[in-house]
Amino acid sequence: MRNPGKYLRNVILAGGAVLFGQSVLAQDLAIEEIVVTASKRSQSIQDVSTSVSAFNEDDLKLGGIEDVSRLEHMVPGLRFGQSGHEVRLAMRGTRTNNVGTEAEQVVGIFEDGVYVPTTTQALGAYVDVERIEVLRGPQGTLYGRNTFGGTINIITNEPSFENVEYDVSGLLGAYSRYRVEGMLNLPLGDTFAVRLAALSDTHDGYIENTNQPGTADDLNDKDMQFFRATLRWQPTDTFDASLRVASSTVDSNGSAIWGYQQIGGYVGGVYRQGHQYAPADASGNFDQGPWKVSRNLASLADVESTSATLSLNWDWNFATLKVIYNFTDFEGQQQYDSDYSDGGDALNNGFTGWDSAQETWSAEVQLVSSGEGPLEWLLGYYYYELTANWNWNALENGEWIEPYWDRQGDYVSDSVGYFANASYGLTDRLRFIGGVRYAEDTKGQRDPLDWSVWPPVPRPGDGEKGEWDKTLWKAGIEYDLTPDVMAYGVASTGYRAGGINFIAPNVPLSYAPEEVTAFEAGLKSTLQDGRLVVNVAAFANQYRDMHAQSFIYLGGGGVSEFTENGGELDAQGLEVEVKWLPAENWDVSGWVSFLDAEFGEYNVSRLAGLGNAGGRQDLNDPQRPLLSLEGWAPALSPEFSTGLQVSHDVVLGNGSVLTPFLQTTYTGKYYAHDVNVPGVDQGAHTKSDLRLIWTSANSRIQAQAFVLNVEDEAVLNRVVVFNPGGTVDLASLQAHWNNPRTWGVSVTYSFY
Repeated sequence: MRNPGKYLRNVILAGGAVLFGQSVLAQDLAIEEIVVTASKRSQSIQDVSTSVSAFNEDDLKLGGIEDVSRLEHMVPGLRFGQSGHEVRLAMRGTRTNNVGTEAEQVVGIFEDGVYVPTTTQALGAYVDVERIEVLRGPQGTLYGRNTFGGTINIITNEPSFENVEYDVSGLLGAYSRYRVEGMLNLPLGDTFAVRLAALSDTHDGYIENTNQPGTADDLNDKDMQFFRATLRWQPTDTFDASLRVASSTVDSNGSAIWGYQQIGGYVGGVYRQGHQYAPADASGNFDQGPWKVSRNLASLADVESTSATLSLNWDWNFATLKVIYNFTDFEGQQQYDSDYSDGGDALNNGFTGWDSAQETWSAEVQLVSSGEGPLEWLLGYYYYELTANWNWNALENGEWIEPYWDRQGDYVSDSVGYFANASYGLTDRLRFIGGVRYAEDTKGQRDPLDWSVWPPVPRPGDGEKGEWDKTLWKAGIEYDLTPDVMAYGVASTGYRAGGINFIAPNVPLSYAPEEVTAFEAGLKSTLQDGRLVVNVAAFANQYRDMHAQSFIYLGGGGVSEFTENGGELDAQGLEVEVKWLPAENWDVSGWVSFLDAEFGEYNVSRLAGLGNAGGRQDLNDPQRPLLSLEGWAPALSPEFSTGLQVSHDVVLGNGSVLTPFLQTTYTGKYYAHDVNVPGVDQGAHTKSDLRLIWTSANSRIQAQAFVLNVEDEAVLNRVVVFNPGGTVDLASLQAHWNNPRTWGVSVTYSFY
């Protein structure tokens, strides 16, 4: 397993061209090695003793991976949830409930080593990406507090000193989609190079809004503009520096922050389909399906982000010193029709959404050994600081405003980590691995308002604060059964920091960190002379003090969300990944995931409308205002799912290549919310994509046609069960659906 060269594929095409990393007319057919930095050092993916899926540029093109939303088709155990512009990932039984500025993801996303802090920013575009790595299971010792369920690493392309390179692609598709993307690499001498990448991507809304003619008010449209410049300087063989500066804007109608349809509700424990609290003057057909609604209040989801990342590397022979420093500025606004209908006052509304602004600073220092000898080690330090301000919005005479009652001060969050990881080879075949991380986290709630003046102003420094610290560990063993088969076993811990709630009666002021102890045993094998890779992982995760999403009725028609520690969850399962080259010009890959995830003792605040919920809550006991989720499954956790990708290269007479590609995913039944009541359940379904790709003989021109979600399957990827406040005895179901069937054609020209 320590011989990287043996996995390399000899790819031979007419004229020496490479197509999607696949072998065409290959002499030595073998699966291409992917080198990853999952453990913060370069390793073959087959040498990493954790469950990791990795995809190079060609894999991403084949899979249509333009952002995080489609990774679930290629990664076992990963589920994509969404509401509005918020990403809600789920993996191995843990899931993302809270969203927005103060929310933290359960699957941490890192771009070029920099943490993507909020669920809003997680939906950023993947432009000129070299590789994506998805690590499953907690990665606390290496990546810290927000990798509770796993990690997604996005690695963009570095500038090259060798040649001028460029490519440009254009796409036309359904819903008036226009996408133009380009890259330019410019060497400016032997030691300096610049790489530019840009994207413009627009389309009409996937959700038709029939309240107004035309498409201007349709929901889930997009107008995205992106630009990144990367400068690289390597004055000596032992030092190099890179500076990445990026800017992104998205202007859209959005849909709704927590879901754009009220699909049903419970009154006195009885389920009723459809919107249960629509205004009296709403029409009778304001919801006609997952992708057809009528809303009379305008909505939007506009976000802007700029960032700068400086990366420094010094080779000190015995080790390499790496420094990553980042600054990111982010602003966003999301508005929606909060009565979810074409009724009510379209010009005045007491609550329509929020706006936010935040700045983040982070720095990471790593000292990584050279890897010579039996001992490999890594030492590191990490610092992260976030300052954010957000406000609820209201609508007055058609204008969005920040109401005076919510103009509070900044929310702050700091994190410091010290970590060490090592691997020691006791023999040529046996290695022990271990790691430790000490983390300190501080959070401060927004400063409250001083009501002694008018209009009220924030009282600086008066916001409630919380501090937490945790020591995380990892220990494991690796053993090479043969030169091509490695077995491993690992135990590790992870956590997500606690937080501060708003101050209100019957709401806990703070909540403690949630923790996980994870066990994994796996097998990584390369068979059939490198033509077959089979990786298997069995896992058992014990989650404790898990964060629960709860709601409280504030009176006067208001309801608010808060977080508390719900309790226990146990998850165990089996995941299998296969890559296979059965014959020349064929490429097959697939995966299977089995998951058994169930709440133990786990309580959330009582929900009116559910009745006694089958004995899970007592509406008459004021001393126990709780709803028990024991025995239910967490959101987005199907017991079985599987995916398959198949492509075949047909070499034409002129040397060009035609490649049909099928990608299909089957997902078993799951619940789209932790409260497992009818209406929240999503039935088993299949979603498939088809592509037909033509590549010229010199590989410079590529054209493709595609259809996504061929079945036009409507899938719930988020439902929340909550009390809307205005109706006391109602538990409403607020939902978000996936995108409908889409199609497109594209052409790419590349020069290398």
